[in-house]
Amino acid sequence: MNGINKKIIVAKSAGFCWGVSRAFEKVLKIVENNSDGKPVFTYGPLIHNPQAVSLLEEKGVQVLQEIPEKLNGTIVIRTHGIPPEDRRKIESSGAIICDATCPDVGIIQGKVRKHLKQGYYIIIIGDREHPEVKALLGFAEKKGTCINSAKEVAELPVHASKVCVVSQSTQQYNKFEELVNLIKEKYPQAVVYDTICRSTGLRQEEVRELAKEVDAMVVVGGRNSSNTNRLAEIAREMGSHTFFIENDSELTPENFRDFDTIGVTAGASTPKWVIEQVVTRLKQLLE
Repeated sequence: MNGINKKIIVAKSAGFCWGVSRAFEKVLKIVENNSDGKPVFTYGPLIHNPQAVSLLEEKGVQVLQEIPEKLNGTIVIRTHGIPPEDRRKIESSGAIICDATCPDVGIIQGKVRKHLKQGYYIIIIGDREHPEVKALLGFAEKKGTCINSAKEVAELPVHASKVCVVSQSTQQYNKFEELVNLIKEKYPQAVVYDTICRSTGLRQEEVRELAKEVDAMVVVGGRNSSNTNRLAEIAREMGSHTFFIENDSELTPENFRDFDTIGVTAGASTPKWVIEQVVTRLKQLLE
């Protein structure tokens, strides 16, 4: 087969969501206006994409894994947010704080804080190792937990009379719905908030539709990116041959020899230039 009848379809929503764009612009503005030359850090990677983090490092932005006792410079809070205890540590260090928490994540933090004060037990549907969830658990203090399976729903405390349920913003909607139904059986009066961000929901629906039109799907993004992993999961669930890659160097001619129509989507933390490189490489392979 030659490349005459081969086609590449790129998802409309592929690439940076508005929350990631906002965070990236904040950091770049700090670097641009940093006339005194004081160091600029992000607490943990700003976003889950190695190419984007590398670009910031080239501009002098360093990644902090731990908060020092004293720091003369700026610390940017990552898009996923941080627990209140970590914010207090940063404030105590003397560093200037730039809060790049995604506003959608900030809304979830607010719901957790509000319902905690009202005496609710907080249930977060998501991955407990994800930084967004770790931050939410910090806001829930010791009156909350994270669940991600039917087994964990069964293990929830039976004594909780007031329950508030939220979701990690990048959770897959079908899984959220499935677990909420189980939680409602256990706690009929539970207050439930669908806090999956609109951008995540749109991307997930788009990949479902795109998977029906193509022979294979290429999902581009950091392997540690939760929302990108969800897109790959959905593409596979739809029966599509799925290639989850971080950059164009992972593509080989053998991958696409038997496919005529290739779909391309990308996570919310994947830069536009990385997607463009992937599309260029695919065009070369399909010639």
